[in-house]
This record gives sequence, structure tokens and C-alpha cells, in this order.
Amino acid sequence: MSEDKRYKIVNQDLQQFLSLVKGYTFTLEQLYKQFNYTTREAKNNCWHVLEYLVKKGELEKIATGKYRHFDSTLEEIDWRNANVEDIVKVNLPLSLDRYVKIYHKSINIIAGAPGAGKTAFLYDFLLRNMNMNDYPLILFTNDMTAEEIKERMLNAEIEIPNPSPFKVYDRADNFADVVEPDAINVIDYLDLNSEVYLIGDEIEKIYRKLKRGIAWIGIQKKPGQEIGQGGVFSIKRAKLYLSLDQMKENEQWIHKLIILKARGRVIPSVNPRQLQVRFKLVDGIKFVNVRITGTTVGLYDV
Repeated sequence: MSEDKRYKIVNQDLQQFLSLVKGYTFTLEQLYKQFNYTTREAKNNCWHVLEYLVKKGELEKIATGKYRHFDSTLEEIDWRNANVEDIVKVNLPLSLDRYVKIYHKSINIIAGAPGAGKTAFLYDFLLRNMNMNDYPLILFTNDMTAEEIKERMLNAEIEIPNPSPFKVYDRADNFADVVEPDAINVIDYLDLNSEVYLIGDEIEKIYRKLKRGIAWIGIQKKPGQEIGQGGVFSIKRAKLYLSLDQMKENEQWIHKLIILKARGRVIPSVNPRQLQVRFKLVDGIKFVNVRITGTTVGLYDV
């Protein structure tokens, strides 16, 4: 086979590859493995094709051996014909739906220290909305057994139909591969072990997967800190961001929730940011002695 023909074959391989990775970053090593380029000639042809595409302006060279394919596609937003009342009408734990509203295609984060009530919040949300007919309900859990889940549900003392109106799946990572675009997806919880800097990337992938649906995502945080793992990268894409802690007050342990970010406001002129809710948690799922404080509370007849 002539050298020119071998170059054309590599060029065809790469053109097919690039048609599938618009906007993504990749490396030469990934291409070598993908197409089994083991000879010096094949690797050299691969490099020359990429460098030619960089000169043409079709690729961006980020670093030595690292490239990004430009994605110039745009989807126009028809904002004039949008219906501002078209939101996801859900019941939120702790009466938060009196202060915030949930949009379609929204990421909603609850960051909680261990034992602060993160799982309780997500399970309570699930049970409050299990009779919704508009959206399928899905729970993804990464550390709860079937027995633990059932015990929590029984402790809520709420009658759950049989068959259950929601699905529960064991899942620990790559949630963007399995979330349903038009469903209410509850993720308890997002944990990337030591690679917490990747949390923002995973949240972004989940957001891109959504259409009419939403995602509630639990993440871990250190006690006393407001923002969870991933730092500002975990809060960037969120429409609603809640922070949960456990603290001692008047010689008793209580739980405290703070709204750190709220894009959807029930009253547009009133920002519920920094509104605080204190409560006790019973049986791992029931909220009692709820007290709400904040500058906006008087407007809602709490």
C-alpha cells in the first residue's frame, strides 16, 4: 500500500472520529489506542492530519498532543413564546416550595455533612411527589441496601402504593449515562472519591442530558462549610443550592438548612437566598419542630 493511501485511511478514520466528538477534548494517545496506530508511520500520519486541521481552524491545540474539536452549532431559544408558568410543580420538603420554584431542565443541589439529613431530604422529596403523573420518578443510590431503603420508607409512615410509583437503582458513578431526560431524577449521592474536582464536570454532563426533566443531586460537604465537594464548580450549574448541617443549639442537636442559591423565586422581587430552616430529624426521614428564619419570611405568612 502506498504512503499516500495510508495517509488517506488515517484521514478518514479521524474525520469519522471528529464527527462524533464536537466540543470535546482528546489526546493523541487516545487516538492511537482507538485506531490501533502502533507503527511510527501511522502515528506520524495521525499527527500531520491533526496539525493540518489546526491550521484550517477546525481544531484547537490545547497542549502538546492534546486537541479540542470546535463545536459551532447553535440552538436558538424562542424566549418570546415561552410560558413563564410552565414549571415543574413539585412539593418540596420543609415547605421550601413557598419560597422557590423548580424549572424544567434544572440541576438542584443539596450539600450535606454526614448525618445532617441529606438522604432524609431526598427521600422525603421522593415520597411527597410519588403521585405525580407528569414525570417518572427515579432514585439512584450509591450506598443504601434494599433493607435500608425499605426501613427509611417505613419510618416515614406514609402509605406507598404497590407496585411502587418510583424506581430505585443502585448506581455509583457516570450518572449522566442513566438519568432520564424527561423524568425527576434523584441522585443520592454524587461521590467521585478523591477526584472531587470532577464533580463540576459530572454535574454539567447531567445537565446536558436533561430536557423537560430535572435532577436533585446530593453531595457531601465538610461540617461547618457551606459549599459541598467540588467547591464553586458544584454550585455553578445549580438553579437551587441548599446546604445542610448538624449543630448544637441550647444543649440539643438540631439540623440547619440554608438556601445558598435560588434562581427560581416564587415572588420575583424577593430573593430567598440565606433563608434558614432549623429542624429536628426523627427516624431518619421525618422533619419536626421546623423553624424558618430570614428577611423574606414575613412575606409568606409562615
